[in-house]
Amino acid sequence: MPDNIHCPDDASGQRICFVLGILHRSGTNYIYKLLKDHPDCVAPGPITEDFLMHHSDMLKNYADSVYGKWNPNWEVEKKIGPPETLIKHMGHALGEFLKLQTKKSTASSGSPEQPTTKRERPAILLTKTPSVRGIENFFDLFPNDHLIVIIRDGRALVESGVRSFDWDYESAMRRWTTNAQAILDLKEKCQGSNQKLLIIKYENLFQNEKEELSKIFNFLDLDATLFDFDHAKSLGVIGSSDIKKTGAAVHWDTNKKSKDFNPLARFSNWDRKKHNRFNWIAGSCMSELEYEIEDTHGNQYVYTLQNKILDAVWRCKELFSKFAKLMRLVGASGRF
Repeated sequence: MPDNIHCPDDASGQRICFVLGILHRSGTNYIYKLLKDHPDCVAPGPITEDFLMHHSDMLKNYADSVYGKWNPNWEVEKKIGPPETLIKHMGHALGEFLKLQTKKSTASSGSPEQPTTKRERPAILLTKTPSVRGIENFFDLFPNDHLIVIIRDGRALVESGVRSFDWDYESAMRRWTTNAQAILDLKEKCQGSNQKLLIIKYENLFQNEKEELSKIFNFLDLDATLFDFDHAKSLGVIGSSDIKKTGAAVHWDTNKKSKDFNPLARFSNWDRKKHNRFNWIAGSCMSELEYEIEDTHGNQYVYTLQNKILDAVWRCKELFSKFAKLMRLVGASGRF
């Protein structure tokens, strides 16, 4: 790629910090609410969850397909750059689209367009998504932006999802594992590079809020002394699965934090069978992400046999589900 080819400069100087959660129930709302209380961070909305990475494979396929239509004699790759160049420019456009929120917010307030931060330094625009689908494409699209990934103990996350949204245990365990592996792959890919990736554990943030936030502010090159840590302690809880205990549906209004609020103990009622299944599916990723798991499988032969049978049952269910979906599509098209 020629050295003189760059994405357009951002005249506003505003940076973007993307916050991605390993899955729903990982604490994206929690960390987002804390960060946007920093005076150098803005989160004006209306896009509360951007999901820009969710279908990013389509953008990569688009760039490859377009390049494939061009005559090789044009020497586009030599004179302008490979498909990655087009992908970066599309990422720049997506970033500018997100920044429209700041501009629209300023315009709607009736004040002239200007940086929304009260500080002289450029503001950081915060945006979040409770999913890491497509995360492998992040730095292809946004090579100069910041990415914070919040992870959570798979057992607590799965249990929270089951209580909040009636998730299926098996499906949730597998989804957590798939996403955890995607995060680990990106972490390995970024080692030794200057790409701005920070992985935060929900548990560490919950237990050592000031220490973890200071780490994040350092990552974002923000002044931690401008943040009101005492006020942060008084912030309520958003979307907790504890709401279900009262019989109400999970919502994202702020609730006062109760004295017995402990999201780290969500899976305390798990029996040996559930731990065994989780360890079989997610144990390797849990260890790589430095979470401890309970060694409860006992007889290795029985443990392995039981889980292989459950794997086979899962595959059969997946095949049946795909077949049923195909039949519905065939029926809807009128082709029998």
